[in-house]
Amino acid sequence: MEDIRLFGRLGHLSDEQASALVDFKILLSDKQLFSPEVIIDEKRSIPATHEDAYLLKFLRAGRFNLTAAFRQFETTEKWRKNGAVDQIYDTFDVKEFEETRKYYPQWTGRRDKNGVPIQVYEVGALDSRKMNLFYQSAKSGAKSTKSSLPATTQRLIVIAEHSTNFVVPLCSSVQKRTNPEVPIETTVNIVDITGLGFTQFWALRNHLKDASTLAQSYYPEALEKVFVIGAPSGFTKIWDWAKGWFDAATTSKIFFLTPENITATLKEHIDLDNIPKKYGGNLDWKLGDAPDLDEELRALLADAGSNETPFALGTLHWKVSDGKKSVVLSGTENGKRRYL
Repeated sequence: MEDIRLFGRLGHLSDEQASALVDFKILLSDKQLFSPEVIIDEKRSIPATHEDAYLLKFLRAGRFNLTAAFRQFETTEKWRKNGAVDQIYDTFDVKEFEETRKYYPQWTGRRDKNGVPIQVYEVGALDSRKMNLFYQSAKSGAKSTKSSLPATTQRLIVIAEHSTNFVVPLCSSVQKRTNPEVPIETTVNIVDITGLGFTQFWALRNHLKDASTLAQSYYPEALEKVFVIGAPSGFTKIWDWAKGWFDAATTSKIFFLTPENITATLKEHIDLDNIPKKYGGNLDWKLGDAPDLDEELRALLADAGSNETPFALGTLHWKVSDGKKSVVLSGTENGKRRYL
């Protein structure tokens, strides 16, 4: 039986899926939403506007229905352009970025057994006081961008873009992993809701709903698995409300762990050295810490000539061109653009 993880992935496409990808490119090109690679000569070419792996995310999300895939792709492209998404990410203040990280899933610097980056989100650590500070800070910081998107949405975008521009492609460059021919495109999330009561959930509902809505609308197929830890008594009532934010494909990737099976379940998917100690592993990492990169990732950064430890703060890009790897700084410091 074929691994479900390989469904619709590069190097593992069925004839029908490969044909759908070709048809999708033609459709997007006809609508002026995609330009294929142009070969100039033996040494020069103009790359396609979108990589095959990216296009396949929309096809998988639409179960390879061209109409559904096109609708989401077109909507996403318009949203990115009208909202100046690239400009938000590449001009976002470094200090604001580090502040924003506290309110969303944080990358531990480690990967699961298939090479997928692991994020931890301690929802129970957020309260109304912290969220009020977040909203006030977001409104102040948004004044520095030219986007018409709401201030809190801009911050959410920066976190999502950091994953797609740096974390995921960095992990994808590691060849010592399962199926290295398949790009890494997703994240594994450990969501800790210890102590989350209905009153606290109600205060956080818009924050959490906005994140889930944006991810499903504009970042398809970005989620590998979600392990929910610490569900309090009475959480069923909260989940009955919250699960309406997710489509069926997303809810099928969410697993609720009991205190008795947290470590046992996590280690089926993640080596103990990559599981935070708080959840029964050996990794000395806690929320708020900088990512603690594993040996393969550190080697990649060293090969790229990065002297950052573990890497620079703020928004980043991981670039691979003609076999050359590099970390590119973006964002702003003290109102001045960094290198990009």
